[in-house]
Amino acid sequence: MAALDPNRYPLMWMNGESDRVALYALRDITAADTLDVIQQFTVIKRAVIMGTTVAAAVGASIAGTTVTIPAGANRDGAYLLVYGVAGVA
Repeated sequence: MAALDPNRYPLMWMNGESDRVALYALRDITAADTLDVIQQFTVIKRAVIMGTTVAAAVGASIAGTTVTIPAGANRDGAYLLVYGVAGVA
């Protein structure tokens, strides 16, 4: 479990001025790792991890602007799709 450095989840695509959708590339993630997307969001409403070893798509736990990687991930690469309220970016 670790708070990931932003270079391990680069922003790949983003759209929206009030509500927002963003896609991040996840690198070397493990269950219970956390990442903070406060640069793009003020509040996250939904977060989905796609393409880990154990699941094609699975919901991730969210709290404010922090996403927690779900159980089963073990040094995986994947994508994170986030929907929420736009932040300052």
